Amino acid sequence: MLGEQKHVVIVLLFALFFFGLFVFIPVVTTPGNTLAFQLSIFRIQDYFLMICLALLVGLNFSMNIYARRKQSQSVNISKSAASGTAAGFGGAFGAIVGTATCASCLASLFGVVGLGIGSVAFVLKYQTFFLLGSIALVIISVYFTARKINKVCNSC
Repeated sequence: MLGEQKHVVIVLLFALFFFGLFVFIPVVTTPGNTLAFQLSIFRIQDYFLMICLALLVGLNFSMNIYARRKQSQSVNISKSAASGTAAGFGGAFGAIVGTATCASCLASLFGVVGLGIGSVAFVLKYQTFFLLGSIALVIISVYFTARKINKVCNSC
C-alpha cells in the first residue's frame, strides 16, 4: 500500500490533520486558551508521542480507506469493513484522550462525554501511560487492518 507515493501523501495528510486535532481541540474547547499557550505547555516527550500517534492514526485511517475500496471492488464484501472502520474511530478517540495535557482541557473534553473530575485527575496523573496505551491500541488496529488487506484473516 505504501509503495505508491499517493498513499504516503494520504498518510501524511491524515497525520497532519490528527496532530492538528490534538493541538486545536484543547485550544477551542477551553475558554481563554491560545495556540501559543497550548504549544508552550507541551514537553518534548509530548511532542514526540503526539507525532508518533498522529502518524499511526493517519496510517490506520488510510489503511482502512484502502481496505474499504479494495473490498468494494471485490465480489465478496464482508461485514468486517464496518468493524475495521469502528476500530479506526475508536483508536482516534483514544488518541485524542491520550494527548490531553491540562486539567481544564481534559475537563471540557470529558464533560462532553459525561465523565467527572475524578476521571480527569486520574488521566492527568497517568497521562503518559494513557498515551502509550492509545499508541498500542492503534498499532493493534493497524495490524488487523493489514491482515484484512492481505486477506490473511477473514474475521478482521
